Amino acid sequence: MPFILDLDGTLMDTIEDLGNAINHAFSKLGFSPYSNEMVKSFVGNGSMNFVMRSLGEHGQDKFEEVFELFSEFYKEHCTDSPKPYPGVLEFLEKHSGKCAVLTNKPAEQTLKILGKFDLEKHFTSILGGDTALGRKPDPSGVLKIIEDSKWNANETLMVGDDVPDIGAARAARIKVAAILGGFGRANELLEMKPDYTFESFEEFSRSKLASLF
Repeated sequence: MPFILDLDGTLMDTIEDLGNAINHAFSKLGFSPYSNEMVKSFVGNGSMNFVMRSLGEHGQDKFEEVFELFSEFYKEHCTDSPKPYPGVLEFLEKHSGKCAVLTNKPAEQTLKILGKFDLEKHFTSILGGDTALGRKPDPSGVLKIIEDSKWNANETLMVGDDVPDIGAARAARIKVAAILGGFGRANELLEMKPDYTFESFEEFSRSKLASLF
């Protein structure tokens, strides 16, 4: 059975590089840097929303400047230190050809990160926030993957770590598993009542559910 997988916080720990990029932008403006834990709280719904959240009390009038500085730096450094979560590489080997990636991250950066670990070969489709018809929680990317891959929606599982992942799955009427130990807030995920919950991707990959799908 097929899987549609989120990237940041689900397959990959990318916080260090995201933090370095936003702190690089802030350093240019004389702003104080963020810890990785704070950076994690800004992730979700793509890079524009990430930068908007990071600005906080600094004001949105600095958005364009910070976004440009962040984007240029991250584009060049997005493969410095991403790490597949425990269980990811084994899961993809086992389910190769039955997986797709749907992320709100730009496709170019997504492909660079997956390429660092030679993982593209496992996916029937890789859609970024700029190549899907709409960003999660819009269901368009989910529906396109299912159609293009000729999968049965009733047999497809979305796996993600944040509210947009659950929203996209719900809107597309497919089942969804939430990874509570990713970048999203566990309480917000639980409030949305996902079909399945796991503390980590490793726990999910070792579960009976991963074998059923």
